[in-house]
Amino acid sequence: MVEDRIRNIEARVQASTSLPDAAKAELLELLAALRVELQGVKKEHLERAESAANIPSTPGSLETAHGETLDDALGALTGTVTALEATHPRAAALANRLAIALANMGI
Repeated sequence: MVEDRIRNIEARVQASTSLPDAAKAELLELLAALRVELQGVKKEHLERAESAANIPSTPGSLETAHGETLDDALGALTGTVTALEATHPRAAALANRLAIALANMGI
């Protein structure tokens, strides 16, 4: 699933007509580096991170669709991110740089 997301972002960056070439190059470079770095991350770690990041909540409720409280779900997400940062600091740093670059571009 993570690889699918990376491909999706790459396709959108390449298809963008509003991004300057330098911004496209920066984003594509970060995505390529992240892809390489994630090859060293165990599949179960990626699946756990993906699962923790998907926190669908019931409208108007503080419970997720799975019946856990939003605080519990956010706690699980925080724990997963902390574990990923501890075990794979370069992958976490690259993902953070990518998120910041996208945010700075208004994406």
